[in-house]
Amino acid sequence: MGIKLHNSPESSAKNQAPDLVTDERYGNIIRCLPQVVFEIDLQGQWCFLNRSWSQLSGFEVNECIGTNFIDYVHPQDRSRSKEIFAKMQCGEVDHCTQAFRFLISDGNYLWTEIHAAVARSSDQQINGIVGTINNISDRVSEEELVLANQRTLTALLNDLPGMVYRCRNNPDWTMEYVSGSSYKLTGYHPEDIINNKRLSYGSMIHPDDQQAVWEEVQSGIRENRRFEKTYRITTADNKIKWVWECGKGIFSSNHEWLGLEGFITDTLSKENYSRNRLISILYDDVTGLPTPQLFNDRLQNAILRTATDGHQLTVYVVHLNRLLNALESADNDAIDRLSREVAQRLGKLIGPQDSITGLENERWGLLIETTRGQSSVTDFAQKIQDAFLTPLMISSSEIFVTTSIGASHCESHEQAAEELLRHASHAMHHAHALGGGRIELYDARVHNHSTSVSSDCSEHQTRG
Repeated sequence: MGIKLHNSPESSAKNQAPDLVTDERYGNIIRCLPQVVFEIDLQGQWCFLNRSWSQLSGFEVNECIGTNFIDYVHPQDRSRSKEIFAKMQCGEVDHCTQAFRFLISDGNYLWTEIHAAVARSSDQQINGIVGTINNISDRVSEEELVLANQRTLTALLNDLPGMVYRCRNNPDWTMEYVSGSSYKLTGYHPEDIINNKRLSYGSMIHPDDQQAVWEEVQSGIRENRRFEKTYRITTADNKIKWVWECGKGIFSSNHEWLGLEGFITDTLSKENYSRNRLISILYDDVTGLPTPQLFNDRLQNAILRTATDGHQLTVYVVHLNRLLNALESADNDAIDRLSREVAQRLGKLIGPQDSITGLENERWGLLIETTRGQSSVTDFAQKIQDAFLTPLMISSSEIFVTTSIGASHCESHEQAAEELLRHASHAMHHAHALGGGRIELYDARVHNHSTSVSSDCSEHQTRG
């Protein structure tokens, strides 16, 4: 189907030929784009679709022109789609990026990403909506799999024969976080122990063992090593239970003290459960960074702290572009060295209370806590980009990479960790789709369900 082209009434016969050539050139470009290009009038009817629409949906362009776009939207997405259309129709929103499921000719639906903008006449009156449609079904499937893995990892922590904890280094061992499995171990729920609400964990330790536990932990902190200790606790039903604890002191990259974290289990369970397996659930063997499940728990704990005035939490998902192809021919040792190098570069950027983890497909998650008014998302993202201006080494080869960065602010202390991470991941995918080497900030006010709009910080490009 052709594009309806208009020439200005003021154009002279002399200028019409060059205008027609230019119009035809741009018309050919639009027709050949792999993305669907569309125009919708103010009644919601398709008035232009390029031929990529047929390739995406299986419907012929001619049979769709004049029909309402809402007829092709999944029923569960229609109310959201109508709401966005109404806001653009009245000029409340000038542009948006959304994910909707669109009907295809075989009766199924595809997940698509819609980039839309208000079209205006020469006198600035709104006369329609234009934009593009991209098929993102593969990406959505991947993200749903990641979320399923995160839920599995969280369930794994809660099903461990003991409890994962993060606490302060004081005689009460004041807990900032404990996993849901604390009830099986101690008879107390997490909310009973956190911040000593009902009792402190230190008060559970048998009086005859308290000093020995304190000395072993302090020794481990001084020597910057993991500490292990077997001792007795008194459970909620007033029974004595022998437990084994393995933990370590947590410091920022500039050696500031953050706290303690580790794992406590009863000695019988420890004998039946590999010590190395317990530790590997918490820390990556190659980089020493928290595993995704421990990162997820740290994130949930950090979200709870956002209730404090002046506190801000941002999650970043960083994708190293062009790295996966370079790794295809590398051996395991080279890949491990590369992972340690990436972890080291990112580790230099974080401060107290922050955390990093390795995600799938050369993506990295960062949990950054700041006081409101400190450096912006753009500034920190620029630091990430600058950290990879120098090439990475794989075997003897130099690999120059760019970064696609997605960021998401925590909006409420009731927000779920996996939701916040998902939002940052959506923003990262959007940055990557726009060519990489940029930062995208997820804005829930505009993008309720999935992908982010470009923020002012999207102007930053990575060199090299």
